Amino acid sequence: MPNRAYPAYDGRVSQPSPSRELRGDAIVAHPLVRELLAARLVGVLSTLEPDGSVHAVPMWLSGEGGEIVLATGSDSRKVRHLVRDDRATLTLHDSRPGCEVCGVSLRGRVEIVRQPDAAPLIERVHRRYVTATGLALPEVRSFLGHDDVALRFQPEVAITWDERESVAARVLRASGEALPLEPTTPRGGAAG
Repeated sequence: MPNRAYPAYDGRVSQPSPSRELRGDAIVAHPLVRELLAARLVGVLSTLEPDGSVHAVPMWLSGEGGEIVLATGSDSRKVRHLVRDDRATLTLHDSRPGCEVCGVSLRGRVEIVRQPDAAPLIERVHRRYVTATGLALPEVRSFLGHDDVALRFQPEVAITWDERESVAARVLRASGEALPLEPTTPRGGAAG
C-alpha cells in the first residue's frame, strides 16, 4: 500500500461545502466577504443589457471600510446599463489550483457617483492597484484618466462559497496532483 501524506479515501461521496446566503449588514460583516474585499483581486461586474442578457466585465475595486467602490468611464456600456437599471452582480473569487476556491457573488444596486464627488473614490480604487510612482507616469495617468465616475455598489444579497479546506482540496494540495492555473501571456513579452 502506498505511503500517502494526505487523508485516506473512506469511500464516502465528498460533497462541496454548502454555499451560504447572506442579507443586509451580515454581508460585509461576514469573514470571507471581508477577506475577499481586503485582497487585491479583480472583480467581475455584471449589468443588464436592454434585451435582458448579461454584460460582465472585470474591474478594479476598493472595499475599504466595507464600502464597495469601482471606477469607470461615464461613456462606458456598464454605466449606460446602470442608468437604465441599477441592478448588478459583483463576483469576487480567489481561485487556486485544484479545488481551492472561495468567493462571493454579491447582488445589489449601484449608485453612480459623478464629479466632483467621484474623484476621491476613483483615486482610492486606483491606489489599490498602482503604486504612486506608477500613477505619476503620463501614459498611466492618460489611461486611468478615462475613469470619471465611481460606482458605489450596495449589496443586498450575497452567496458565498469556500472549498479551501474541503477533502478534495486537502488531498490535491498534499498530493501535488492539482494542475497549476496559467495566466495568459502578456502582449509583447513572456508571462512573469
